[in-house]
Order: sequence, then structure tokens, then C-alpha cells
Amino acid sequence: MAFDWQSFIGQNIGQAFAQIVGAFKVPPEKALEAQTETARIQAELAEKLIDQVNTEISSAAEIIKAEANSQSWLPRNVRPLLLLLWGVTITANIFIPIVARFWFPAIQPLVVPDWVYKLTAIGFTGYVTARTWEKVKDADN
Repeated sequence: MAFDWQSFIGQNIGQAFAQIVGAFKVPPEKALEAQTETARIQAELAEKLIDQVNTEISSAAEIIKAEANSQSWLPRNVRPLLLLLWGVTITANIFIPIVARFWFPAIQPLVVPDWVYKLTAIGFTGYVTARTWEKVKDADN
């Protein structure tokens, strides 16, 4: 004979469950009011997030403009110099071990993750595009 759950718990589990859930049932008006309040709060949070992102973007743009308009050579050239240094480092990682193998056969290039190459390509593409656009805008003057 198999174990009978209904005799252990009670005859009508579904009815007991329905009574318990029914005791906590929210009226439709209250449920609609709660959904409306939740939607309003979500809209406020989305608006605050958009305002924060816009503030961050505008402050970053002001910093870049200040660097570009600086009288010193360093703030104006730090981004291109860092991009150049990045590219030279990646290139050296490939070519130095190839040349050094003639004297030190055990030297291997460092394993660089794919995202580093993608980031470098994005950086160079963005910089070249921005400089090209600046030159096109200055050509009209």
C-alpha cells in the first residue's frame, strides 16, 4: 500500500489553499492603485537616471573642451599620446619576441586578450574619425 498524502495532510488540500490565498486577496481597486503607484515611481526613477547621465555627459564634454582649449601642450596632447603609447606597447609585444628569438629562443609574446585589440581598434578609429571631422569643419573657414 502506497503512502496517502491526503490522509496525512487533509482531505482537500486545494480547498485549504484557496481559503488561505483568499484571505490575502487584494481588492481590484487597491491592486490597480498599487500598479499605478509602481509605474509612477519607475517613471520618476527613469527620469532621474536620464538627468544623471545627461549631467555626466555634459561634465565630461566640458572637461574635454577645457583640455582642448588649454594653453599647455600636455592637456591638449595627453589623449593622443596615451593612444600612441598603447599602440606601441601592443606592437612591441608582438615584434620584440620575434626579433629576440634569434638570441633568446625561450622568449614568447605575452598573451593579450581579444578585448584589448578591440579596444585599441575602437580608440584609433574614434580618434581618427574625430580628427578628420575637425579638419573637415576647419576647411570651411
